[in-house]
Amino acid sequence: MNKIFSFDRFFKYFKYDLVNAKSNFGLSMLILGFLPIMAYIVANLFSLIFTGEWVAGDTGSAISGIAIGATFTISCIILGVKLYGSLTDKKAGSNWIMIPASTFEKFLSMFLIVFIIVPVCLAAMLVVSDLILSLLPGYTTITGLIGKGAAEMANNGFKVKYLPMIWLMWGQYALAFLLGAIIFKKAKVAKTILWMFIIGTVFGIIFTKLLGMTDIAEHFFSGISNASISGVQSRINWFLNISWFGWVAVLAAGIFWRLKTIKH
Repeated sequence: MNKIFSFDRFFKYFKYDLVNAKSNFGLSMLILGFLPIMAYIVANLFSLIFTGEWVAGDTGSAISGIAIGATFTISCIILGVKLYGSLTDKKAGSNWIMIPASTFEKFLSMFLIVFIIVPVCLAAMLVVSDLILSLLPGYTTITGLIGKGAAEMANNGFKVKYLPMIWLMWGQYALAFLLGAIIFKKAKVAKTILWMFIIGTVFGIIFTKLLGMTDIAEHFFSGISNASISGVQSRINWFLNISWFGWVAVLAAGIFWRLKTIKH
């Protein structure tokens, strides 16, 4: 068991991995975390130059929301490459293999950083950016808009947990790009996107064919039509949770397998 996992050994490697993550992604995270503020300032500068007016509150919130969306998209694409893309290089990969920690410990550290620590830190920075912008007159916070939307849906019988949903969606894409970063030696992002498109298309065709050959879809949708709002939400939640957690598990297994097979 000690060969697979030792808490002391894992903790030492985890600290080492965190320091490397800070060096390789710290500045990028800082920029991405405060991207809403930068986008808001740039938009207002252009508005003042060309119209002589400050951007209206709703428009400013929309700009901030777009920047937050861009932050999540960019971060999940570049994170894996910046943190672990060098593992496919002969020198860096060989040095990584020689670090005194088991493959499972290295995988666990990698998973915790990519799937939990980075999104938590990034989300915290985005919340701070949103709160700073809320000090400006007329600005409606994105967190406030999300809370308002959740409250309105709850009043209509739908309870949506936005944060877990966003986290799982971001996490599965971040893990996919991480897997691509440690598999492909060149054009890591482009090749990952290509394979995601191919795999998504193949699974879509297979899933559609299976639905056509069975009565699963008929039972599912007939059940929805006869169910209450809470029943509909329960069925949808089950489907989404199984899908999202299933992909996370598959990607995690793929990452672990790749780490086991890295040789230089």
